[in-house]
Amino acid sequence: MGCFEDKVIKNGVAAELTLAKYRDTKTAGIIERDDVRKLTKIAVPNGPIAAILPTTNPTSTVITKALFSLKTRNGMVFLPHPRASNSTAAAVNVCLEAAVAAGAPEGILQSVDHPNRELSNYVMHHPDIRLLLATGGPGMVKACYESGKPSLGVGSGNASVIIDETANLHEAVGSIVQSKTFDNGVICASEQSVVIVDSQYDNAIQLFKQRGVTFLVGEDLQKLRDYLIIHGSINPDVVGQSAATIASRIGIKVPQGTIVLAGEVTEVGPSEPLSYEKLSPILSFYRASNFEHALDIGKRIVEFGGLGHSSVIYTKKQDRLDQFGLTMPAFHLMANMPTALGAIGTSFNFNVDPSLTLGVGTIGGSSLSGSLTPMHLLDIKTLADKEEHMQWFKIPPKIYYNRNCMEDAFNDLKEDKDLHRAIIITDRPMVDLGYVRRVTNALEERGFLVHVFDAINPDPDMSCVRAGVRVCESFKPDVMICLGGGSPMDAGKFIRVQYENPSILLDDLSARFIELRLRTQHFPDSGSKIKKLVCIPTTSGTASEVTPFSVITDDDNHKLPLFSYKLTPDMAIIDSSFTDNLPKSLIANAGVDAITHAVEAYTSVAANDFTAPYALRACKLLFDNLTTSYNLGTHESREKVHHGASIAGLAFSNSFLGVCHSLSHKVGSRFHLPHGLCNAILLPHVMLYNSSLNPTRMGIYPTYNTPKALSQYASIAKHIGLSGNNDIELTQALVDQFQTLCKDLNMPISFHDAGINEQKFISELRNIAEESFDDQCTPSNPRFPIAKELEEVLRNAYYGATIKF
Repeated sequence: MGCFEDKVIKNGVAAELTLAKYRDTKTAGIIERDDVRKLTKIAVPNGPIAAILPTTNPTSTVITKALFSLKTRNGMVFLPHPRASNSTAAAVNVCLEAAVAAGAPEGILQSVDHPNRELSNYVMHHPDIRLLLATGGPGMVKACYESGKPSLGVGSGNASVIIDETANLHEAVGSIVQSKTFDNGVICASEQSVVIVDSQYDNAIQLFKQRGVTFLVGEDLQKLRDYLIIHGSINPDVVGQSAATIASRIGIKVPQGTIVLAGEVTEVGPSEPLSYEKLSPILSFYRASNFEHALDIGKRIVEFGGLGHSSVIYTKKQDRLDQFGLTMPAFHLMANMPTALGAIGTSFNFNVDPSLTLGVGTIGGSSLSGSLTPMHLLDIKTLADKEEHMQWFKIPPKIYYNRNCMEDAFNDLKEDKDLHRAIIITDRPMVDLGYVRRVTNALEERGFLVHVFDAINPDPDMSCVRAGVRVCESFKPDVMICLGGGSPMDAGKFIRVQYENPSILLDDLSARFIELRLRTQHFPDSGSKIKKLVCIPTTSGTASEVTPFSVITDDDNHKLPLFSYKLTPDMAIIDSSFTDNLPKSLIANAGVDAITHAVEAYTSVAANDFTAPYALRACKLLFDNLTTSYNLGTHESREKVHHGASIAGLAFSNSFLGVCHSLSHKVGSRFHLPHGLCNAILLPHVMLYNSSLNPTRMGIYPTYNTPKALSQYASIAKHIGLSGNNDIELTQALVDQFQTLCKDLNMPISFHDAGINEQKFISELRNIAEESFDDQCTPSNPRFPIAKELEEVLRNAYYGATIKF
């Protein structure tokens, strides 16, 4: 079977190329260490291994697998085909002697001397065998997979060849004949059927004839068909025989020098024996009307008997190569080279992994789609050390503050020579208070053309956004001024996004995420049309002027939070003169919201050295000045509260919030309560909940190692001037101080006192708790919330339970 001289070459290729490819590959112990990413990979042998061998390549396959086995420190038992057991045993002994001489243990390579199905089955099912390698006939491969052991198997090949009108015919014919005659065609990747486009067909046939390919016709061709396939399978007596031998056995005469037998055919399938895998120097030829037809025939040939295995194309066009690669249902694809030699990794492309075991993927019934390599014989441990990922502190590039600073801040805009057209996004109260006129005058004095869009409503929705986009499309602003409370700023941020990215969808951008850097939806860049976004807050609470957040109500009346640092304004102007005329209720609700921002930012699992100072300073400013701002409205107290709210925003923009905001979002929207009022009622109960030193679940974050909310609350208490003998007393003092502040601001301390119907509130506890768990603020809470626990927090907040640590 086969050709002695070619087997010598195969043995040499198996030894030499395998050694050259894998000599320096790490396959023992620690094979990879990444100190930056804190990952270590450790290789462990996955054997002992049983290797089933074919009759077609009984020695070269042994050499390759033996080298793979030794390289990976695996013991291997070879199960040869009965017709090639002597050759296999001799090859195993050569490898074993060399291995032992180099220091390997005796018996690391073994061969079954008198193989039969029963003995092979015993070895395959032996409890010490951990992995099966199946390089044999379909029956043995199937038996391996049915054994219940992890198996790596191959599949039948039926390589089709496509020759298009751009191919170099001399190169193509020479390569095909060279490959098909190598070892009398026993390599599973060798060419089986040649498909040639019509314009090249006749010339190609003549060249094949010149190279010793004899085309059979009539009765001779039928004799070949009858002999080639028996009961749907290749006749074993054909495999690896020369063309002359096969011709003699079927009783036909062929010219002297015939090295390949061929037939011109049209059908693909069981009715045409020549369309099968032939494992001998026999080729079938198909004429195709054009390239698409050739590709279709080639695909059907592979699907008929070689799914997942091999195919080759001869062409000079890259688009044809791409189409071939995308279309052909095979994993070992080649171009302009002999398949028998190219697929096993020879000098036709040294980048192909050298191997005599070619997987056919799941479409061919194999768990292996590429070439078997030593790495397939290893189990890899991954040792991951804790890594503190990069964090950040992102704030607006420019922040201007102090009373009446707006006009001076606008001088900065004037210096930018690319800014000429300003749109003011605001609401009607800002017009009525004269604030819009003040901003407009200041801009016009600095040479800006100004347009006012004052149709922003509380809780801005998509109809408002679309209206703003239409105005932008007409006016074409290059700078946007958002003037007002949270609503105009939130609306302006998303109007800018939608104006610059008309196809973007709110639902996509509001998709929840756990890890900011891995969010599923890319947030678009800003600044392509509106170069600068400037926010001027007229309330002291949301801090939207310095944060990357926005809340927009969709067309189904759902409030959708948006978060991306690309939403961060380019300039924030914190001018407290805009807060002179605020109603007391707004001062109270916004101020308590700002305190909650600061407290939750300080205790978040993502709190860090950069955010903590801002959170603490915000707490100090707000606790010291909010009551005076509410009662007396002095310029100093209004300014301190205004600054404190923005500073809290700088903190929670980078460390985020917690479950108090999650609960407030849901309670507020359900029962139509101001957000700040909800925070005022909930925060003490959330603080009690978070303070547990033995929580059911702790917050999850790489740098959050132990429950620390209690000590953090105590730190806040000390920073604002409270006293206590320990963390519990200090935290109690902080809660008491907060509730006293809320009473001074005439705010209720329970949802019952806020006027919510008891039966309705209690009936909604479960829904509110579950929805709060799913809120975007929840993941950064210091205590990982359980829905049942949140129900209890809500119940205590409804009845105003006494807070006692």
